[in-house]
Amino acid sequence: MEKYRLKFFRRSRVSTPFFLWLILLLILSFCVSCERKPEKAFSEEQCIQRLTSLSWGTEANHTAQSFAAKLAIPVDQSYNEQEMDTESFLLVEKSNTVSDRALSYKNPYKRVYPASITKLMTALVCVETVEDLEQEFVISSASSIKVSGSSTAFLQVGESLKIKDLLYGMLLPSGNDAAVAVAEASCGSVDAFVEKMNEEAVKLGALSSHFTNPHGLPDENHYTSPYDIYLIFRAAMQHEVLREILGTKEYQVVYKDRNGARKTQVWKATNLYSTGEKELPEGLKIMGAKTGTTKEAGYCLALNTEKTGSDLDYFSIVMKADTKDILYENMTNLLDKIS
Repeated sequence: MEKYRLKFFRRSRVSTPFFLWLILLLILSFCVSCERKPEKAFSEEQCIQRLTSLSWGTEANHTAQSFAAKLAIPVDQSYNEQEMDTESFLLVEKSNTVSDRALSYKNPYKRVYPASITKLMTALVCVETVEDLEQEFVISSASSIKVSGSSTAFLQVGESLKIKDLLYGMLLPSGNDAAVAVAEASCGSVDAFVEKMNEEAVKLGALSSHFTNPHGLPDENHYTSPYDIYLIFRAAMQHEVLREILGTKEYQVVYKDRNGARKTQVWKATNLYSTGEKELPEGLKIMGAKTGTTKEAGYCLALNTEKTGSDLDYFSIVMKADTKDILYENMTNLLDKIS
């Protein structure tokens, strides 16, 4: 009996490390599986198959589970290559009762850099986060963006503006400084705000999008698709305050400088249809617009237009045109389909 106990003890000393290593390996395997990045929920082919029959609800918020039901993509892309000389575009007829309908498109799920069209998501997250847009926010040093060619609302550190006015400064002159201020005013920091942007993208079903900043300055990990822009834009236009701002051509803002003195600026929309430099096809009215331009993104434009004399409105998105003239030629050709 004594020998048996001794043998058992010796075996236990040998086998215990083996079991410990086995347990450790199982724990590590579990941890690695938990840290894996999620795979894309749908391939492009699956998207085309699934985006056929579901409808939008009336509320501003939607879950990723229902995203595949929001847009009916036709089999025939129905566009003339001579008319549409751009990397990707999408034209959607909105419906409040049944499925939205894509009238024309090219590469709707292709990854593109959004440039300042990013600010549609920034605006959406802000209005869904901040309860009182009339509260004031003091501009911090984070808004001083030292990037050549960066669009600006000409805000200075220490100046105090209403958050609603910051939205005007971000969406009309496309101020990157205002975008940073909106992010900080909404969530306390840019990092926390960007996290909310990505959460909102998942909630909307914008699964081809990832954001790293609130303004759209170049970053290889900051991207979207024409289809995702449509989802974001549509959700944004369900908020009355954003319909008001995105449909404004010119806005005079009154605020306080760092010494508390009264200061004014006039901000103007950047899209050339609103400024009168380009002619909008007859019978259409702009309800909302956002431009975007960087070297990486090219020239981009997203419009929400209404057909006068009817209750029909449309979302049109043109991405990565080589020049501003080509951008507006493409957009006009797209809008001619509905005018």
